[in-house]
Amino acid sequence: MGLTFFSFLMGSINGIFNTSDNFDDLIEEKLDSLDMWIKKIEKSNKPFHIQPTLYNDIRKYVEQAFLYDFNLVIEEFQFYQQITPKMQTDLIQNTRVFKEFEKSFNHFFEECERGFTNELIISMYCRIYTPGKTVISYKSNVKEMYFIRQGLVEVFNNENDEIEKDKPILYLPKYSYFGDYQILYNLKSNLVFKTLAHTPDNKAQQQPEQLPDIIFMCISKDVLCELCDLFPQTAENIKRRSLERRHRFMLQKNTNSRHSEKKKGQDVYSRGQL
Repeated sequence: MGLTFFSFLMGSINGIFNTSDNFDDLIEEKLDSLDMWIKKIEKSNKPFHIQPTLYNDIRKYVEQAFLYDFNLVIEEFQFYQQITPKMQTDLIQNTRVFKEFEKSFNHFFEECERGFTNELIISMYCRIYTPGKTVISYKSNVKEMYFIRQGLVEVFNNENDEIEKDKPILYLPKYSYFGDYQILYNLKSNLVFKTLAHTPDNKAQQQPEQLPDIIFMCISKDVLCELCDLFPQTAENIKRRSLERRHRFMLQKNTNSRHSEKKKGQDVYSRGQL
C-alpha cells in the first residue's frame, strides 16, 4: 500500500514537472466544468438564459482565480501537505505560476528561508481593484500585505497634512509591495494607498485613458505573523528591510507635509538664535 501511494504521488509530481502545458490544461479542465455547470443552471431555469456578457465575465473571473489564487492551485494538488519539504520546494520552483511570481518579487524573497517562501506563496490570494480606489486608508489597521501583479499604486500623505492637495508622494509600479512595515511593527497606516486612476500625462484630459484593473497578490496579517514566528531568522531579515522601507516612505511623505515644513522653519529659527 505504501509503495502504491508513493508511486502514485511521484507520478503526480512528475506529471506537473514534465508537461509544459499541464497548468494550462488544468485551467481548461476547470473552465469546461464551469461550462457544464452553467448549462445545468440554464436547463433548470428555462426559459431564462445567462447573457453572453455575464457568461464571459464568469469565465474570466474563474480563469483569473486559478492564475492568481495560489491556494486554489494547491487545493488541486491534494498531496502537497503530505510530501517532504524538498518536494514542496521542487513543486514551487518548477510550477510556472509559482516560479514566475517568486522571480518577479525576488527583491522580497532573496533574504527569506526556503520554507517561509513556500508557505507564503501557497497561502496567497488575489485582490482585484478598479482604478481610483483606496486600498489602505489613513490611520487604518492594515490587515493584508499587497504584492502588485498588474497596474500602479499612488501613495499620498494624509489630506489634513498635505501642502498640495491630492499630490502623490510616490508611485509604486508593478512588482512592488506594501503593507509590510505596518503589519510587522503593528502600526496604523500614516499614508494613503490608492490604485492609479489615470496616468499623470492624461490627468488634465477631459476623457483620460481608461486604465485596466489593478491586480494584487495578498497575504493576510495573521498568516504573515504566524510565518514570522515559525521562521525567526526570516522575520528578522524582513523586519530590518521593512524599517528601511518605512524610512524612505517617510522621507517622501515629508516632501508634501505642512508639519514637516513647519518643523524645518522652527529648526532654522532656532539655529539663527545661536
